[in-house]
Amino acid sequence: MAPITTKNTHAPKKFVVDTSAPVENAVFDQEAYVKFLNERIKVDGILGNLGDAITISEEGNKVIVVSTAKFSGKYLKYLTKKFLKKNQLRDWIRFVSVKRNQYQLQFYSIADDEEEDEE
Repeated sequence: MAPITTKNTHAPKKFVVDTSAPVENAVFDQEAYVKFLNERIKVDGILGNLGDAITISEEGNKVIVVSTAKFSGKYLKYLTKKFLKKNQLRDWIRFVSVKRNQYQLQFYSIADDEEEDEE
């Protein structure tokens, strides 16, 4: 007989968001970002219902999200873009996938645009 599993338990997934570039330039508040994620992540359709299913921690300039509930990188990207928009950083910072379940906040490269303006 197969073991009984509940629909909410999944194998743990680990998502890493590297925030080093904007944090070093004192543009991005990592603690506010973690607080925002804690408040906005939905589990079973309920805001802030993290419980033991999702843990969010900071390690240096990285934010680590470990989830045993249903959680995707697209949802993390959506929430990050929402945070950037709320703090009026969306025009300067973008959310980029580096590897599977590893992401990075980078500045848009504007060097090419400046060279075109000079001509």
